[in-house]
Amino acid sequence: MNWSPLPPAVAAVVAVAVGLVRRIPPIVVESPIEIPGPGALSLYTLGGRAAAFVLVYGLLLGVAYRVGRRDGDAIDAGATTLATAAIGGIAYLVASGAVVLWLGPNQRWIAAVGTLGSAAAVGVELAIVAFAGLALGRSRMRG
Repeated sequence: MNWSPLPPAVAAVVAVAVGLVRRIPPIVVESPIEIPGPGALSLYTLGGRAAAFVLVYGLLLGVAYRVGRRDGDAIDAGATTLATAAIGGIAYLVASGAVVLWLGPNQRWIAAVGTLGSAAAVGVELAIVAFAGLALGRSRMRG
């Protein structure tokens, strides 16, 4: 089983960024910085979502495409995809858990279940993007 560690490594970085981006409103509200108004919070949130989109679909898809194009059939796409999902989900869980612990929510169980569900969803999303990039890279090799 030959798999590439590059997409899972990139997925870890992307998952941490996504974990922080999804928690921008509570981070900004709980931090000691002054917020000019609701418009600024909306701007931070939309900017963070745009950055997360670029990271997931630009960086991760691009890296997976390059790995698929360079290594082609030598790389086991299933193992690389599974590693990407696992590492991305765990990195998201750690980043989100750290933010939730720092914020100190009143309803810890609800926050914990929500964070676990989000981590699974992010892991699946990153796996799908990595698999799509690997498959696209492989198809370009043959064509």
